[in-house]
Amino acid sequence: MSSWAGKVRHWNGWGYAGEEPGPEAVERWRRSLGVLAGVRAEDYRSPVPLDGLRLPPARLELDGAGCLPGLQGFRGRLAATPYERALHAAGRSTGDLIRLRTGTNLRFPDLVAYPADEEDVLRLLEYAAARQVALIPTGGGSSVVGGIEPDVRASYNGVINVDLRDLRGVVAIDRASRRARVRAGTLGPDLEETLRSEGLAFRHYPQSYACSTVGGWIAARAGGHFATLYGKIETAVESLRVVTPRGRVETREVPQSASGPDGKAWFIGSEGALGVITEAVLRLQVPPARKRATGFRFAGFAEGLEAVRRIVQAGIYPPVLRLLDEYEAMVAFWGRAGMEPGAFLHLGFEVTEPDGERAVTVAWEEATRLCRAAGGREVPPAGVQAWREGFVQQPYWRDVMIDHGLVVDTLETATAWSRAAALREAVREALFRRMERWSAVAMVLCRVTHAYPDGCSLYFTFVLKPPRDAMWAAWRDVQQAGFEAFLAHGATLSHHHGTGRDFAPFFEREHGPGHVAALRALKAALDPAGVLNPGVFFPAGAA
Repeated sequence: MSSWAGKVRHWNGWGYAGEEPGPEAVERWRRSLGVLAGVRAEDYRSPVPLDGLRLPPARLELDGAGCLPGLQGFRGRLAATPYERALHAAGRSTGDLIRLRTGTNLRFPDLVAYPADEEDVLRLLEYAAARQVALIPTGGGSSVVGGIEPDVRASYNGVINVDLRDLRGVVAIDRASRRARVRAGTLGPDLEETLRSEGLAFRHYPQSYACSTVGGWIAARAGGHFATLYGKIETAVESLRVVTPRGRVETREVPQSASGPDGKAWFIGSEGALGVITEAVLRLQVPPARKRATGFRFAGFAEGLEAVRRIVQAGIYPPVLRLLDEYEAMVAFWGRAGMEPGAFLHLGFEVTEPDGERAVTVAWEEATRLCRAAGGREVPPAGVQAWREGFVQQPYWRDVMIDHGLVVDTLETATAWSRAAALREAVREALFRRMERWSAVAMVLCRVTHAYPDGCSLYFTFVLKPPRDAMWAAWRDVQQAGFEAFLAHGATLSHHHGTGRDFAPFFEREHGPGHVAALRALKAALDPAGVLNPGVFFPAGAA
């Protein structure tokens, strides 16, 4: 089985076995937050076991020696066990998890390949192009937008999932330049542990940190928990090595360039459709020497939004700047004494240099002053810690909720400050209106996850309880209502999750025909056989 540091990946859920909530925690949830959604103990349904899945026969078969006929010189691992095929059958969106946990409407790769090096990646590309076999590049498998779905219809003679997690490790560290060359399959904790041993850090911390990879972050154009200060992943990438069906592409290791269009920008956010990212040179940080955090309560979301806008437009960029609307704050602090109603702002600063203490103190004092000026009241430190502790565990709870018949998913976008409040209301209205078709239970939560001088990212969570046999259909219907609302109000389809297959029907509406035509031309130039992750950006076979 695939593992990391002795941990086994859930084939039908988030993360690693043994890290999910235990029975006692689930029972406490039923008695507290579960009450909000009308959950009862008898609503629980056990997930379908691995041996209960109906896996179709593989179209690509290994020979008696465990080799794939026609794939010459491959030195990595090849796997076609039920576990491996199921593990790579989908990403980890709510729609994916509904199908995985119920064993319905799944599509499986015929084979999983773990390349040992860049040459192996090139061999796989040559094999696939010659035989019209689709390749799905995968990092940690945590995509929540259909980015690694082996859904290629009948256009291909087979599907190979290319799992890059054997292509891992830090190749070299340049301390003077504060940068490192890192292999694409390196998981977040591995990267940070290696860098910390050298007195450095990366500080890119998405919610999927423990089970996502450097290559996945770059391919999805991800954002992290500290991105208001450090930026999204694209700001941290200095150079890339990418293997395409037309050969290798490597960009220069320079801090900036005006030598024509930026070649690495072709691949940041390309989701494996243009090439397989194998290495990246990343810009590093130093670990924080000390952290300082607080929280503020606001009467409503609008007041909190105004405080966040004033902070970033004053040139203050706290690593942590998360605003929860009054509904998300209610859920986050449900049952905790001393937490008053209203929106909640989590504000966190870091001292990273020996001489940085004074600058951080000045920024802290000004940021907290701006919060008070916008009507905020500081909350006890225990409230801040409670939200932080729940951040990483939240995706595991989604599995529990699905097993109890709840559909819980997220949508995220970005917009200008002048549109943010109106966009939140429009999306809430659109989601509620669509959920009414399916469920008497309906909740919509919203938070600001990233902030910029000109706007912010809004992150929505929706919850409903449709009929059991309609969970996937309800999820997709409500999700699309959110996409429609984003586009109707001038927002983007995604700020940091990526596009995947979920957004493909809406992609041209956001970007326009000229952008799509240019992307198709680039795809045809780099992947003329169209074998790389078909279905991302445009329907499979339509590139």
